[in-house]
Amino acid sequence: MFAVLKHLFKLQFLIILIAVFAGIYYPQILEKIKSLIFEISSSSDNEPIAVKFSAENDIQLFSKAALAKFNGENEDEPIYLSILGSVYDVSKGRKHYGTGCSYSYFAGKDASKSFITGEFQEFDENSDDVMALKPSEVLSLYDWKKFYDKEYIFKGLSIGRFYDKNGAKTEYHHKLDAIANQALEDKITSNKNLEAYPSCNIEWSEKTGTRVWCTDQSGGKKRDWIGFPRKYYEAGKEDYRCACIETSELNSPNLKPYENCDPLSRTCFYKVE
Repeated sequence: MFAVLKHLFKLQFLIILIAVFAGIYYPQILEKIKSLIFEISSSSDNEPIAVKFSAENDIQLFSKAALAKFNGENEDEPIYLSILGSVYDVSKGRKHYGTGCSYSYFAGKDASKSFITGEFQEFDENSDDVMALKPSEVLSLYDWKKFYDKEYIFKGLSIGRFYDKNGAKTEYHHKLDAIANQALEDKITSNKNLEAYPSCNIEWSEKTGTRVWCTDQSGGKKRDWIGFPRKYYEAGKEDYRCACIETSELNSPNLKPYENCDPLSRTCFYKVE
C-alpha cells in the first residue's frame, strides 16, 4: 500500500513537470492526483485503510484503524483524538494524552461519551454512542468540542457514527444536533426564568428543618424588590425550586405557596417527610 503511494507521489512530480511544459493549469492536475489517492486509499468494501481526502471539501477522513495509529505510543508521531467525529491534534498536550498519562484513554479514538460519564477504564465500540445522554449533557459535550476547536488543531473527520465515508454528517449526527439545539433553547429560557424568578436563600438545620427566604439580593443579583418564597414549577421539569416572586406575579399558575406559611411572609419553613 505505502509502496504504491510512494510511487504515486513520484508520479505527481513528473506530472507537474509535464503540466508546466504543456501549459496545463496546476490545480487541475492536483485535483486529479487527490482523486487518485482517494481511490487507492480505499479497500474493496469502500472503508479507508488509511487517511484519505473527502472528494467534496478537501478534509482528511480517518477510519478507526487510521485514527488508532495516532494513539501516543510512538513519540515520533502526533497524538490525535476525536470528539463528535471531529479529529484534533493534541500533541502539544502530550503530558496529558501520552501513554500512561491521565487522558491517554482518549488518544487514537472517539470516546465522546466518556467526556460526560467519566468512564476512562474500558473502551468499547459504543464509547462514541452519546444518544442516551440527557439533553443538558449533550449540550455539555458540544461545549467540550468548542474547547478543542479553540485549543487544538483540527485535522479532519472520523468515519463511522458521526460522518459517512464521504465526510457528510450521518442521520445520527443530525438528530444529535437537534437535541443540542433544543437543550440550548431550554437553557436560554431557564436563564431568563432565573432573572424573572430569582432563587430563594436556603438553609437547613436538624431542629427547624429547611428554611427559605427572600432578600433584595437572593439569587445572586441585586434588585429593587424583595419578593415572597414560592414553589416554582418550570415547564418540562417534574420538580420545583424555591423562587422569590414579585407581588404582581403571585397568581401565576406555575407557582404554589409553601404549606403552613403565611402567603405574604418573606420566610418559610418546611420539613421533608
